[in-house]
Amino acid sequence: MHKVRNRKIFITVILVLFLIFVHFEHIYVFFFKTFYNKSNLNIYLSLINSQVDSISSEPTNKVYLKAVVRDANGNQIPYIEVNFESTKDIGTVHPGKAITDRQGECFVTYVPEHYYNLGFDTNPQPIDISASIAGTGINSTVKLNLVPVPIVFVHGYRETEDVFDNLSEFISSKGYACTSLSYDSTLGVEYGAKELELFLQNQKQEFLNQGILVGKFDLIVHSMGGLVARYYSASKNYLKNDDINKIIFLSVPHKGSVLASIGEEYFNDRSIKELVPDNELFVNIFPNTINSGLNSSIQIGNLLSQYDEVVTDESASLDKWGIKTEIFNVGENNFTVNNLLNGNILDAPNHKGILNNNMVFNRIVEMLNTDLPYPAVINK
Repeated sequence: MHKVRNRKIFITVILVLFLIFVHFEHIYVFFFKTFYNKSNLNIYLSLINSQVDSISSEPTNKVYLKAVVRDANGNQIPYIEVNFESTKDIGTVHPGKAITDRQGECFVTYVPEHYYNLGFDTNPQPIDISASIAGTGINSTVKLNLVPVPIVFVHGYRETEDVFDNLSEFISSKGYACTSLSYDSTLGVEYGAKELELFLQNQKQEFLNQGILVGKFDLIVHSMGGLVARYYSASKNYLKNDDINKIIFLSVPHKGSVLASIGEEYFNDRSIKELVPDNELFVNIFPNTINSGLNSSIQIGNLLSQYDEVVTDESASLDKWGIKTEIFNVGENNFTVNNLLNGNILDAPNHKGILNNNMVFNRIVEMLNTDLPYPAVINK
């Protein structure tokens, strides 16, 4: 009888010790939260990347922070509850509460909102992210500046970055950082896409060198430049980079240009051949890339000039993905057969006029300052 009772006591003791062992950390945390004297503690909040003082404000461009709690002797203290918040709740800190680990540290993520949703006129927009020891007034603050997503322009066939001068000046005046990709547009769409990928990576590093963390860019692309952007953003390489927030297409021949067939009489390069509507680019390559050539994770705007000499309404259409085409009257239809016979095939005032029109400029800024539709997912 005694043996049975002793065995039960032994088993009970073992179970109690086991439960204490399993829940020791929880008990320890409770003890620290309830009884530990926090008045002599200090907290230090810092960015994981100490090089950064500004970030382009969009939700995928997260910032990581570390809070360290120390006592008066500099010892790092575990199991201390820490609260986090941002100025006026601009963006969010995840998690809002954390417990320091055994090293006296805890880590959180700051997720900014889209800049255009903040409702502020100042650029940059300063914010504070603070960490405080729960139940005390002991806190630490990190200051950051929020800036708009940078703009990258991509020019079309046999053009240069100078073609965006007026548009770039207008958008820069609204507080956006603008840069342009310069590439040899005669070497083909795939070549241009590789140049764009490298350019965006280099731009990220250049911004970082200035203390600005950039995750994604807004692209404004004209003519063949739109095909370059589509080719890159629908490629497998893009999946690892994920560095485009929006693409605004300006007079882009999404299905090719019949003018390119005539252009082959004047120019003998890869790009003019690829711009022909029945080229492999449109028949086989785009249809076999991500979402048939229009990435569904990127916001899209699509503008076309009325009477465009290079791009027809049908070729500019993105109806397949549910994206509306907005048409702007930027000039009369003055393109004639004589232009072709004289070899002035690149003299297309309406096709280029979309890059020098105030109504278009204002609409582009509106598009930069609001959410745009995402392409519908195409089931193959």
